Amino acid sequence: MKFNMPSCGGCRTCEMACSYHHTGEFMPSVSSLVVIENGNGKGCTIELLEKKEGERFACDGCEGMDEPLCVEWCRQKEEFRNILDLFLKSKKTAGAGA
Repeated sequence: MKFNMPSCGGCRTCEMACSYHHTGEFMPSVSSLVVIENGNGKGCTIELLEKKEGERFACDGCEGMDEPLCVEWCRQKEEFRNILDLFLKSKKTAGAGA
């Protein structure tokens, strides 16, 4: 699922934090999220994975943690938290209908 995040500067710290959550190592290639630069200089698109794709893990919202690591380390916490909440709500709703 993709979300536009106009305030994202593209630092990709969220990708690093996510990979650490899943593997205990900093390997953005396995992250549950991908930061895609919009190319127009106005933020980025954030892609969150609903299911495992290749080496990438499905986003679990850092289940069991007080705050997901991607949100904890994001400079734009509030906007990123809103995106993640929408994603998790959509994922939960889709799972209920399956």
